[in-house]
Amino acid sequence: MRLAVAAALALLAITPAHALDAAGKAEADRMKELCKGDWIRHCALVAPGGGRGLACLEAHAAELSQPCRDALPAAKALREKAAKERAGG
Repeated sequence: MRLAVAAALALLAITPAHALDAAGKAEADRMKELCKGDWIRHCALVAPGGGRGLACLEAHAAELSQPCRDALPAAKALREKAAKERAGG
């Protein structure tokens, strides 16, 4: 149970939703749901933040479910957009 809770919390770090608009947050939430099982299987022990979660999923791309694998490019684009918005532009 603890591992599942930790994994769920760490999954939130895949995309920094706090820097996104409402549409971006909805998309980030959709991607998190698509990758939840993959995250728990492959990346649950990865410390959240700094893009480590997304990097872990990308490193395991060949082992991910198809929906999660398909969501990775959009997750990366959202992360880059959020980082740009945080930086002021």
